Amino acid sequence: MKTNIKDILAAKTKQALSSNILQADSIRKKIIILEELQSLIPPLLEDEFKQLENNILEHGCQSPLQLWQVNKKTLNLPYTQEDELAYVLIDGHNRFNICSNHNLPFEIYQLSFNSLKDAKDYMINLQLGRRNLNPTQIAYFRGLRYNNEKADKTENLSKGQNVLSEERNKIIADNSSKGQNVPSGISTAERLAEEYKVNAKTIKRDAEFAKGLEKLSSDLRNKILIGEEKIEKGIIQELGKNTAIIAPISTVQEIQNLSEVVSANTVNPIRQQVEIINSMLKKFSKTQQKTDLEELIKTAKEILKTLK
Repeated sequence: MKTNIKDILAAKTKQALSSNILQADSIRKKIIILEELQSLIPPLLEDEFKQLENNILEHGCQSPLQLWQVNKKTLNLPYTQEDELAYVLIDGHNRFNICSNHNLPFEIYQLSFNSLKDAKDYMINLQLGRRNLNPTQIAYFRGLRYNNEKADKTENLSKGQNVLSEERNKIIADNSSKGQNVPSGISTAERLAEEYKVNAKTIKRDAEFAKGLEKLSSDLRNKILIGEEKIEKGIIQELGKNTAIIAPISTVQEIQNLSEVVSANTVNPIRQQVEIINSMLKKFSKTQQKTDLEELIKTAKEILKTLK
């Protein structure tokens, strides 16, 4: 009897997929969503989410969810045993939501990272590699990447290490092979500018934009990223530069109020800080939330330090 290779491959593939789905089903209850990682996933518009849901209901979940298998102790998560594992969702948050709501099977792909920061770096680069980002989202993720890599560089230099990243070395090697003379001291902004075909100033503006967005509540940040809320990019960049702003900002009106205060008091930093406290106090008086009060106290303490 002649062996049919195609039939064997098809059977093996089906077996592997079935095994993967069963494995995913066995760890479904162990999947953990970390807010700080989920915030790196661009939100979908309502009609986009509905379209994805319809596609999954009709054709099943076609793409595996990407999970990070990690010891709970490593992430400071509650555990009952020293070696207890968690499966942190890295990619596929919307698909996981849909499959869970409809009790649908899905496949998984497991990843390995040395730290939470490495996982964040992977997610940022993953998003930048996709084609469906709008210009605001692209600027945000470019800025996040710059800020993360700049922090890495500063940390390494503080340890007395002269570290060249693999990506930087690749750019230098590629340009050298083309007969171009590229200085070994290329900056992070210049390296990313080369990669994304923009100028270094754009990368630095993106970095300030990302810092500004990080000072917003996740809900407001997502609305700005998908275009539901409109606000000038320059205003967000100014928020990124203002180190006195600590508490999450939850409304566009708060941003505009802070922007007006900064414009009116550029030569009077004390008055500016008082206005920030007043803004936070108004917010607490409305919400009566403990977290808002804690942020108010924290900000006041930071301001006190500057007055000594």
